Amino acid sequence: MRLIALVLLLIGGTAFVYLWKLGEKGQSATHWPSASGTIVESRLDTRLHTGGDGNRDDYLPQLRYRYSVGGVALESTIRRYPNPGAMQSQEQAQAVLARYPHGAVVRVYYNPERPQEACLEPGEHWTAWAGKALTLIVAAAGLVLLLKGND
Repeated sequence: MRLIALVLLLIGGTAFVYLWKLGEKGQSATHWPSASGTIVESRLDTRLHTGGDGNRDDYLPQLRYRYSVGGVALESTIRRYPNPGAMQSQEQAQAVLARYPHGAVVRVYYNPERPQEACLEPGEHWTAWAGKALTLIVAAAGLVLLLKGND
């Protein structure tokens, strides 16, 4: 039981720190300078998800954009921090692609210290908060199990 508690505590704590850093990066991006960019790829990938609830398709909007900082051409695929993964709704995925069609001119927010680090949607997304809450619950469960094991 002690091993399970330690694993939960380690996984929950590590994932929390990772999501915290991503959330901070997203929030920092609201203060980053911006440059004009161009969407060079906008497509929908479909992936088969297999699991206990059966098979289903997941939809992953794939974006790639180019921008220039100080005369240096750069490219990124990050839409926001944390960068969202696959979606269960094809309509939601298509809506993302509709906002960023191939050839569209977009505003790119880039890290002035590392210009290759960029995003299209600055700010901490609600998924970062939800993920942090979930990882804290996992870590708390591990801590409770660890403390109960010491009784």
